[in-house]
Amino acid sequence: MTIDVRRALVRQLLAKDPTLSARAIALQIGVGKDTIRRDLEEIRQEQSQPPPEPEAHAPDDAPEASPVEEADAPRDPMDEPLSNWLTPEARADLAILLEAGHPLGFAIRRALEVLADAYRGAWESGIYPRGIAPQITHVNVRTRRSGGTPL
Repeated sequence: MTIDVRRALVRQLLAKDPTLSARAIALQIGVGKDTIRRDLEEIRQEQSQPPPEPEAHAPDDAPEASPVEEADAPRDPMDEPLSNWLTPEARADLAILLEAGHPLGFAIRRALEVLADAYRGAWESGIYPRGIAPQITHVNVRTRRSGGTPL
């Protein structure tokens, strides 16, 4: 997770609950509280600075992209901010993974790996044609021994 992504998550959490402590934020994101304290200090400094001056315009002879060209340009879905897809349901799902002790970045990566493995397996085995999302009906979970280790 990059610093910018982490700080965006910190801002989102604070927007929902401004009373969160650095420790509580650190637990949710999966980093140390000192890292969050530094992030909070940086965020406060950013908020106390005046907004930047508007950028100088390009020379009049420079061609400008028309709004139609910009709208027609293919967009990389990876550029979409995390907050656009992090619905309340997705947040609740992530909370379950965090409750199991996983840091946020690991939880997201692992969830994506599990889902992608299921898709890949369905495509490679020919159960579904490549590019068609398979219907996932269940997930297998290994039985746990009474001592805490998997069988």
